Amino acid sequence: MLGFCGLAALVLAGCGPGPSSSPDSGVGCSVTVSIPSFGGSLLGTVRASAEGHQYSFSRNVNTIPVGCGEQAQLSVSAADPASHPFTGWSGGKGSSASITVTVTGPLTISPAFRVPLASPSPSPAPSPSSSPSTVTLDQWVSYDAADRTVTWKLVAGAPSVNRGLNFDNEDFGHMKVTVPVGWTVTIDFSNAGTIYHSAAVVSGATSTTPVFAGATTPQPTQGTAPGQSVTFTFVASQAGSYRMACLMPGHEGAGMWESFQVTAGGHPTATL
Repeated sequence: MLGFCGLAALVLAGCGPGPSSSPDSGVGCSVTVSIPSFGGSLLGTVRASAEGHQYSFSRNVNTIPVGCGEQAQLSVSAADPASHPFTGWSGGKGSSASITVTVTGPLTISPAFRVPLASPSPSPAPSPSSSPSTVTLDQWVSYDAADRTVTWKLVAGAPSVNRGLNFDNEDFGHMKVTVPVGWTVTIDFSNAGTIYHSAAVVSGATSTTPVFAGATTPQPTQGTAPGQSVTFTFVASQAGSYRMACLMPGHEGAGMWESFQVTAGGHPTATL
């Protein structure tokens, strides 16, 4: 299975009819566009022009043929530019909404959109000495300031987002969880999808080794079966920027990861 990266992935391979609703087999040259969703709606649309043909992409995943060595022009439009503006392309392609890429083989590129966190009803944040000390950040993350513990309900594989390659209905790092250094983190992982998934805290896109002892589901490259749950606990012992990623082959590259940051101080946060 061909992997993707970024918020909306474009994979260039084989020749065949397009657009279609699923990625190609990775043979030859073509363009596959995967457009992310938020709140059940696509965050934007992408138009493509290649070899005299015009295409408009308005599904999560779309594939068109492009001859090897040819160029494709790509243009993205945000569905709600005021709330969720386009912010740029991955791979160092810049922030212009329209770009040109040369197809010389499998090529992946991703447009990103800003998804601000909706402001909750104002309420004072309790200090570490408050009682009770448990703070619920959202439906997924809570923490206990007195015990210096964080609990993250990590649900993998919601079918409505990124073809099931997501955590907590988010993908491509949309969700960011921060934890102060030295705090204990418990991950309540469950697989709500139809295929095997896993979760591990890793240093980046190419890493398959957990950065903290115990910061992974069992056998993360083999995964946890659909409908199964597992809990793992670790200490966030070193400050830095990491990923909570699925290490099943191709899944992280297709967007199944969220941002996990360990800060020098403060309190835990969960933002979109």
